[in-house]
Amino acid sequence: MTNDARTQWLSQRRLETLLSVLEDAPPLGALTLLVAPGGFRPTDQQRVRWLEEVRAVAPPRIWQSETGVVIFWSDEIRLAIEPPFPLETTTPRIGFRTAALRALLHRDPLFGVVLLRLGSYSVGVFQGRNLVDAKTGARYVKGRHSAGGTSQRRFSRVREKQIHHLYVKVCDLVRQKFEPYEKKLERIFLGGERHTLSGFVKQCPFLQRLKPLIADRILPVHEPRRRELDRMPDEVWKSRVTVFRLPEWFPFDGL
Repeated sequence: MTNDARTQWLSQRRLETLLSVLEDAPPLGALTLLVAPGGFRPTDQQRVRWLEEVRAVAPPRIWQSETGVVIFWSDEIRLAIEPPFPLETTTPRIGFRTAALRALLHRDPLFGVVLLRLGSYSVGVFQGRNLVDAKTGARYVKGRHSAGGTSQRRFSRVREKQIHHLYVKVCDLVRQKFEPYEKKLERIFLGGERHTLSGFVKQCPFLQRLKPLIADRILPVHEPRRRELDRMPDEVWKSRVTVFRLPEWFPFDGL
Protein backbone atom coordinates (compact mmCIF):
# COMPACT_ATOMS: atom_id res chain seq x y z
CA MET A 1 0.00 0.00 0.00
CA THR A 2 1.29 3.45 -0.94
CA ASN A 3 0.69 6.73 0.90
CA ASP A 4 2.48 9.11 -1.49
CA ALA A 5 0.00 11.47 -3.15
CA ARG A 6 0.35 11.61 -6.93
CA THR A 7 -1.75 13.26 -9.60
CA GLN A 8 -2.62 12.45 -13.19
CA TRP A 9 -5.25 13.22 -15.82
CA LEU A 10 -7.61 10.43 -16.90
CA SER A 11 -9.71 10.35 -20.05
CA GLN A 12 -13.47 9.91 -19.71
CA ARG A 13 -13.22 6.25 -20.70
CA ARG A 14 -10.42 5.55 -18.22
CA LEU A 15 -12.24 7.39 -15.45
CA GLU A 16 -15.41 5.39 -16.01
CA THR A 17 -13.35 2.20 -15.78
CA LEU A 18 -11.94 3.44 -12.47
CA LEU A 19 -15.45 4.19 -11.19
CA SER A 20 -16.52 0.64 -12.06
CA VAL A 21 -13.60 -0.70 -10.02
CA LEU A 22 -14.60 1.49 -7.08
CA GLU A 23 -18.18 0.25 -7.27
CA ASP A 24 -16.89 -3.32 -6.85
CA ALA A 25 -14.48 -2.46 -4.02
CA PRO A 26 -15.11 -3.74 -0.46
CA PRO A 27 -17.74 -1.44 1.09
CA LEU A 28 -16.47 -1.61 4.68
CA GLY A 29 -15.75 1.91 5.92
CA ALA A 30 -16.16 3.44 2.44
CA LEU A 31 -17.27 7.06 2.24
CA THR A 32 -17.85 9.56 -0.57
CA LEU A 33 -17.77 13.33 -0.34
CA LEU A 34 -19.02 15.56 -3.14
CA VAL A 35 -17.84 19.16 -2.88
CA ALA A 36 -19.19 21.77 -5.28
CA PRO A 37 -16.94 24.76 -6.10
CA GLY A 38 -16.78 26.89 -2.99
CA GLY A 39 -19.07 24.45 -1.23
CA PHE A 40 -16.84 23.23 1.60
CA ARG A 41 -17.64 24.91 4.92
CA PRO A 42 -16.58 24.33 8.54
CA THR A 43 -20.06 22.99 9.31
CA ASP A 44 -19.39 20.15 6.86
CA GLN A 45 -16.31 19.18 8.85
CA GLN A 46 -18.30 19.19 12.08
CA ARG A 47 -20.86 16.78 10.63
CA VAL A 48 -18.31 14.37 9.12
CA ARG A 49 -15.42 13.56 11.45
CA TRP A 50 -13.36 11.81 8.81
CA LEU A 51 -13.03 15.11 6.96
CA GLU A 52 -10.36 16.06 9.47
CA GLU A 53 -8.23 13.22 8.12
CA VAL A 54 -8.97 14.16 4.52
CA ARG A 55 -8.00 17.77 5.10
CA ALA A 56 -4.79 16.70 6.81
CA VAL A 57 -3.48 14.98 3.66
CA ALA A 58 -5.30 16.69 0.78
CA PRO A 59 -3.48 19.73 -0.69
CA PRO A 60 -5.33 23.09 -0.61
CA ARG A 61 -5.59 22.96 -4.42
CA ILE A 62 -8.21 20.23 -4.16
CA TRP A 63 -10.51 22.28 -1.94
CA GLN A 64 -10.06 25.27 -4.24
CA SER A 65 -10.82 23.37 -7.45
CA GLU A 66 -12.88 25.42 -9.91
CA THR A 67 -15.00 22.36 -10.71
CA GLY A 68 -15.27 20.93 -7.21
CA VAL A 69 -14.04 17.50 -6.16
CA VAL A 70 -15.34 14.00 -5.43
CA ILE A 71 -13.44 12.21 -2.67
CA PHE A 72 -13.58 8.43 -2.23
CA TRP A 73 -12.21 7.45 1.17
CA SER A 74 -11.68 4.25 3.14
CA ASP A 75 -8.83 2.64 5.09
CA GLU A 76 -7.41 1.16 1.88
CA ILE A 77 -8.64 3.40 -0.94
CA ARG A 78 -8.24 7.17 -0.92
CA LEU A 79 -8.80 9.16 -4.12
CA ALA A 80 -9.83 12.68 -5.08
CA ILE A 81 -11.30 13.36 -8.53
CA GLU A 82 -11.70 16.84 -10.00
CA PRO A 83 -14.22 16.57 -12.87
CA PRO A 84 -14.08 18.57 -16.13
CA PHE A 85 -17.29 20.48 -15.35
CA PRO A 86 -18.55 21.83 -12.02
CA LEU A 87 -20.40 19.72 -9.47
CA GLU A 88 -23.65 21.17 -8.21
CA THR A 89 -23.94 19.79 -4.68
CA THR A 90 -21.88 19.37 -1.52
CA THR A 91 -22.83 16.24 0.37
CA PRO A 92 -21.23 13.33 2.29
CA ARG A 93 -22.46 9.80 1.54
CA ILE A 94 -21.89 6.34 2.97
CA GLY A 95 -20.18 3.92 0.56
CA PHE A 96 -18.46 4.60 -2.75
CA ARG A 97 -21.18 6.49 -4.62
CA THR A 98 -20.35 7.18 -8.27
CA ALA A 99 -23.75 8.08 -9.75
CA ALA A 100 -23.34 11.86 -9.54
CA LEU A 101 -19.93 11.77 -11.22
CA ARG A 102 -21.14 9.38 -13.92
CA ALA A 103 -24.11 11.63 -14.62
CA LEU A 104 -21.80 14.62 -15.01
CA LEU A 105 -19.60 12.71 -17.47
CA HIS A 106 -22.63 11.97 -19.66
CA ARG A 107 -23.95 15.50 -19.89
CA ASP A 108 -23.79 17.43 -23.18
CA PRO A 109 -22.86 20.95 -22.09
CA LEU A 110 -22.34 23.74 -24.57
CA PHE A 111 -18.78 25.08 -24.35
CA GLY A 112 -16.34 27.14 -26.37
CA VAL A 113 -12.70 26.48 -27.24
CA VAL A 114 -10.10 29.04 -28.29
CA LEU A 115 -6.73 27.72 -29.48
CA LEU A 116 -4.12 30.41 -30.02
CA ARG A 117 -0.43 30.69 -30.70
CA LEU A 118 1.36 33.62 -32.31
CA GLY A 119 0.59 33.22 -35.99
CA SER A 120 -2.38 30.82 -35.94
CA TYR A 121 -5.71 30.27 -34.21
CA SER A 122 -8.75 28.01 -34.10
CA VAL A 123 -12.11 28.76 -32.47
CA GLY A 124 -14.95 26.31 -31.94
CA VAL A 125 -18.27 25.78 -30.17
CA PHE A 126 -19.05 22.27 -28.94
CA GLN A 127 -22.22 20.59 -27.73
CA GLY A 128 -20.85 17.73 -25.70
CA ARG A 129 -18.39 16.11 -28.08
CA ASN A 130 -19.98 17.48 -31.25
CA LEU A 131 -18.45 20.50 -33.00
CA VAL A 132 -21.27 22.95 -33.71
CA ASP A 133 -19.36 25.83 -35.31
CA ALA A 134 -15.68 26.53 -36.00
CA LYS A 135 -13.14 28.69 -37.79
CA THR A 136 -9.39 28.24 -38.18
CA GLY A 137 -6.95 30.75 -39.61
CA ALA A 138 -3.52 32.38 -39.48
CA ARG A 139 -1.99 35.85 -39.28
CA TYR A 140 1.72 36.44 -39.62
CA VAL A 141 3.71 37.50 -36.54
CA LYS A 142 7.47 38.04 -36.71
CA GLY A 143 9.68 35.80 -34.60
CA ARG A 144 11.91 37.21 -31.88
CA HIS A 145 14.89 39.37 -32.88
CA SER A 146 18.26 38.80 -31.19
CA ALA A 147 19.96 42.01 -32.36
CA GLY A 148 20.15 45.10 -30.13
CA GLY A 149 19.95 48.88 -30.46
CA THR A 150 17.62 50.83 -32.74
CA SER A 151 17.03 47.85 -34.99
CA GLN A 152 15.81 45.80 -32.05
CA ARG A 153 13.43 48.52 -30.87
CA ARG A 154 12.00 49.01 -34.36
CA PHE A 155 11.58 45.27 -34.78
CA SER A 156 9.86 45.01 -31.38
CA ARG A 157 7.38 47.76 -32.27
CA VAL A 158 6.49 46.01 -35.51
CA ARG A 159 6.10 42.67 -33.74
CA GLU A 160 3.94 44.14 -30.97
CA LYS A 161 1.70 45.75 -33.60
CA GLN A 162 1.34 42.41 -35.41
CA ILE A 163 0.45 40.68 -32.15
CA HIS A 164 -2.15 43.35 -31.40
CA HIS A 165 -3.72 42.89 -34.84
CA LEU A 166 -3.80 39.11 -34.26
CA TYR A 167 -5.53 39.59 -30.93
CA VAL A 168 -8.12 41.94 -32.45
CA LYS A 169 -8.82 39.52 -35.31
CA VAL A 170 -9.22 36.50 -33.02
CA CYS A 171 -11.31 38.45 -30.52
CA ASP A 172 -13.70 39.46 -33.28
CA LEU A 173 -13.89 35.84 -34.42
CA VAL A 174 -14.57 34.62 -30.88
CA ARG A 175 -17.40 37.14 -30.59
CA GLN A 176 -18.87 36.02 -33.93
CA LYS A 177 -18.79 32.34 -32.99
CA PHE A 178 -19.71 32.56 -29.30
CA GLU A 179 -22.26 35.38 -29.23
CA PRO A 180 -25.16 33.38 -30.77
CA TYR A 181 -24.70 30.80 -27.97
CA GLU A 182 -23.69 33.19 -25.20
CA LYS A 183 -26.66 32.57 -22.90
CA LYS A 184 -26.15 28.80 -23.05
CA LEU A 185 -22.36 28.60 -22.85
CA GLU A 186 -21.28 26.80 -19.69
CA ARG A 187 -17.49 26.94 -20.04
CA ILE A 188 -14.75 28.40 -22.22
CA PHE A 189 -11.47 26.51 -22.59
CA LEU A 190 -8.25 28.07 -23.86
CA GLY A 191 -5.40 26.17 -25.49
CA GLY A 192 -1.87 27.20 -26.43
CA GLU A 193 0.88 29.11 -24.63
CA ARG A 194 -0.25 30.65 -21.32
CA HIS A 195 1.53 34.01 -21.74
CA THR A 196 0.04 34.54 -25.22
CA LEU A 197 -3.43 33.57 -24.01
CA SER A 198 -3.19 35.87 -20.99
CA GLY A 199 -2.30 38.82 -23.22
CA PHE A 200 -5.11 37.94 -25.60
CA VAL A 201 -7.80 37.73 -22.91
CA LYS A 202 -6.71 41.10 -21.48
CA GLN A 203 -7.14 42.71 -24.92
CA CYS A 204 -10.43 41.01 -25.80
CA PRO A 205 -13.45 42.90 -24.34
CA PHE A 206 -15.84 40.10 -25.26
CA LEU A 207 -13.87 37.49 -23.29
CA GLN A 208 -13.43 39.94 -20.42
CA ARG A 209 -17.20 39.99 -20.16
CA LEU A 210 -17.30 36.18 -20.11
CA LYS A 211 -14.24 35.77 -17.87
CA PRO A 212 -16.13 33.84 -15.14
CA LEU A 213 -16.70 31.07 -17.72
CA ILE A 214 -13.01 30.70 -18.66
CA ALA A 215 -11.43 27.56 -17.24
CA ASP A 216 -8.16 27.92 -15.35
CA ARG A 217 -6.45 24.98 -17.01
CA ILE A 218 -4.83 25.46 -20.40
CA LEU A 219 -5.41 22.76 -23.00
CA PRO A 220 -2.20 21.36 -24.55
CA VAL A 221 -1.95 22.34 -28.21
CA HIS A 222 0.96 21.89 -30.61
CA GLU A 223 -0.48 23.98 -33.47
CA PRO A 224 -3.97 25.56 -33.49
CA ARG A 225 -5.12 23.68 -36.59
CA ARG A 226 -8.54 22.19 -37.32
CA ARG A 227 -7.36 18.68 -36.49
CA GLU A 228 -6.26 19.96 -33.08
CA LEU A 229 -9.66 21.57 -32.53
CA ASP A 230 -11.41 18.33 -33.48
CA ARG A 231 -9.58 16.41 -30.75
CA MET A 232 -10.18 18.98 -28.00
CA PRO A 233 -13.17 17.15 -26.47
CA ASP A 234 -10.75 14.38 -25.50
CA GLU A 235 -8.75 16.99 -23.55
CA VAL A 236 -11.74 18.87 -22.16
CA TRP A 237 -13.32 15.73 -20.73
CA LYS A 238 -10.23 14.63 -18.82
CA SER A 239 -10.47 14.61 -15.01
CA ARG A 240 -7.62 15.19 -12.58
CA VAL A 241 -7.21 12.26 -10.18
CA THR A 242 -5.13 12.54 -7.00
CA VAL A 243 -4.21 9.24 -5.38
CA PHE A 244 -3.45 9.25 -1.65
CA ARG A 245 -3.62 5.52 -0.96
CA LEU A 246 -4.31 2.32 -2.88
CA PRO A 247 -3.91 -1.34 -1.90
CA GLU A 248 -1.65 -3.60 -3.92
CA TRP A 249 -4.63 -5.66 -5.05
CA PHE A 250 -6.41 -2.65 -6.61
CA PRO A 251 -7.30 -3.82 -10.17
CA PHE A 252 -6.66 -0.67 -12.17
CA ASP A 253 -3.46 0.01 -14.10
CA GLY A 254 -1.92 3.43 -14.33
CA LEU A 255 -2.63 4.99 -10.91
